[in-house]
Amino acid sequence: MTAPSSPKGFDWEHAGREFGEQLGAYHAIVVIGLDPTVTGRVAIGLARTQAIHRRVAVGDLFAESPPIQELVDGDDPHGIVDSFLYGISLSRIAREVPGAGQLFVMPSGSEPPDYDEILPNPRWHRLAAGFREVNALLVLAVPAGAPHIEKLVEAADGAVLVGEAVPARVPVARIIGTVREPQPRAVTPVGTPAVESKAPTPAETPVVESRWRKRGTVAAAAGIALTLALAAITAWLAYRPLAGADRARNVRCDSTNQASAACSTAGANVLPVRPASRDSMDTTNVISAPALPAVVNPHDSSMASAFAVELMAANTQAGAIFKLQKDGKNLPAATFARVDVQGVPWYKVVSGAYVNRADADSLLASLRRRNLLQTGESVVKLPYAFLVDSVPSAAVAGMVAGYADRGLPVYALRQENGTAWLLLGAYESLQQASLDLVPLRASSIPPVLVYRKGRPF
Repeated sequence: MTAPSSPKGFDWEHAGREFGEQLGAYHAIVVIGLDPTVTGRVAIGLARTQAIHRRVAVGDLFAESPPIQELVDGDDPHGIVDSFLYGISLSRIAREVPGAGQLFVMPSGSEPPDYDEILPNPRWHRLAAGFREVNALLVLAVPAGAPHIEKLVEAADGAVLVGEAVPARVPVARIIGTVREPQPRAVTPVGTPAVESKAPTPAETPVVESRWRKRGTVAAAAGIALTLALAAITAWLAYRPLAGADRARNVRCDSTNQASAACSTAGANVLPVRPASRDSMDTTNVISAPALPAVVNPHDSSMASAFAVELMAANTQAGAIFKLQKDGKNLPAATFARVDVQGVPWYKVVSGAYVNRADADSLLASLRRRNLLQTGESVVKLPYAFLVDSVPSAAVAGMVAGYADRGLPVYALRQENGTAWLLLGAYESLQQASLDLVPLRASSIPPVLVYRKGRPF
């Protein structure tokens, strides 16, 4: 593949800055392009925007991207390759960028990346989880032709395409958006009837397309339709190492003391990563577990609509969202919730909310008769959910659809007084619910945990 050409004066970093304003709910992004300079500028641009609010680390997986390399201070040649191959600490390879907020850069390393070995590495899942838990952002600039690039995108929250890069192996559902230069205005031949059209995009304005703004777009290089309606639940996705909630080896910075002087000192110069026991890339233990949420309606425990049908477990948030988009209209009280399996996030899709197990068994039988099941579905007990709102019944359809457009699996349960509770997720335990605390806050939804009650619409 050839590198994209750019019109003179087109500012790719500015384009990245504009796109970065939409990434507040993301925690691990793969920026894919054909040209190391253009791709690096976009990655740095979107990282600078987010670094105003939280810690951001930009990793160079080109061999080397000049805009990223220019920000590396010092002569130490070690980088991402050395961390993956030789176990060098991420805290050591991350260089803080002066005057750029909370921005860090991580160079490629002392040797070119071996994509066959590095990109499929399961450690990316643990790194992404670490960034998510502390509400930080990892940005990885990667060449479009790198082998196994789809494995890296799978471990992250999704990919941003730069220019005309369209990697065939990356699923459409994992593409967050594109950043590309404006298309030239077409010239209408003399004598051709005028056709009313919208005002053209100014040449100096970057063309930015995102699943937050529209449901689909067209990739210029291959004419592939990009369905961009998927969003990360917060932090769901996957949602994760560098934020103000990090802690040093002997300093605990949880929700009760994260504003203390000790925690501020610990977080100032530490790049958070997973504990060595869970991720051998690093020996620094700087991530604190979120505090368990409190249930606000404990008196409703005896009447909780806890029984549901577990439909599937997706290994990506996009897979869970796709299931709801495909079958959600036929599934009462359908949602999904994150669970961790050996440190790797999965997303369980469930339907139904019933006080009695027999009702959930009836739903399971009904779904089977309608050929909406595959294999392995079962009745489960999930008493907890996050309360998003309480609304009149007439407002349910519009509000649930609005949340769905944001990628949030909100559903409604009818209450005895005629109103409806809008709920998100369905959890077996407080520990499971705590996994979504940071993503919820990133989506501006207060984490109000309740016992589920009411009847599905």
